[in-house]
Amino acid sequence: MELDESSFFVGVMHMNRDPWLSIVRDGQSLFWDLQRNSVFEVVYFYSKTNKFYALLNQSIEKLRWDSGRKASYGIAYALMIGLAPWKKSIPRLRKSSPKDSGLKFPSVAVKAPEMISTIRWKKISILKYFLESSKAEFLIITNSSSILNFQPLEKFIASNIDKSKPLYAGPIHTGYDGDFVSGSFTLMNRKSAEILLAHRSSIPLHVMDDIGFGTALSKLGILPCNYNSLILSSEAALDEISDEEIMSAGHIRLKAGTLQNRTDVQIAHKLLERMSKYEN
Repeated sequence: MELDESSFFVGVMHMNRDPWLSIVRDGQSLFWDLQRNSVFEVVYFYSKTNKFYALLNQSIEKLRWDSGRKASYGIAYALMIGLAPWKKSIPRLRKSSPKDSGLKFPSVAVKAPEMISTIRWKKISILKYFLESSKAEFLIITNSSSILNFQPLEKFIASNIDKSKPLYAGPIHTGYDGDFVSGSFTLMNRKSAEILLAHRSSIPLHVMDDIGFGTALSKLGILPCNYNSLILSSEAALDEISDEEIMSAGHIRLKAGTLQNRTDVQIAHKLLERMSKYEN
């Protein structure tokens, strides 16, 4: 189906290694085929890593979260100084082959380190790609363990959104600098994407990517609109939820098990079985 102004571009922040590869191949991807009646395009964005960046990322996050307030502040100031030369930069993008990405879906390699503190550049790359390579009106930034249901999202936009104004929506959280939308589901339109990309230097370097987006957009006069997610942390949690709740959720986050033993795929299969009853 040809993309038009009512369609969605989905930029999935991905890591091309397990468990994320298997979660996409055996879980998330099944839901793209389920929703043939909606108009959308999916592209996976990933960066390559190595042992140096993996170790650096681990060290930074351990200091940030586990070593006390002084260490956390120290990391924040170090990131502000160390990353400052790249504040306005946009990483180079390269369309990737299935052999390289590990996926049968369109994928883009982002030339930036795969680190939590550099995710903001992967998101900036998604903004640029969306604006230059897609005709869709709406952008969804999500992750590999999320399931989207476009019909509730279409109803939400039709009933609540003024298309002439910038859109920034998703599950709202509150941080030190104010409200921001969850990084696992961020809904924007072309206006808000254009504004944020043009003012990307306003995104703080020392905070998490979703907080940074919220801080920058708030300074630009664009406040978040709440759209709740359904979070499933186990098969038991899924069993307790009605079909009506499932089918009314535009974003379902699977977050089950440990990094070494994720159970997202098992939940996805049970979820797919229930959702399939309502899809034509």
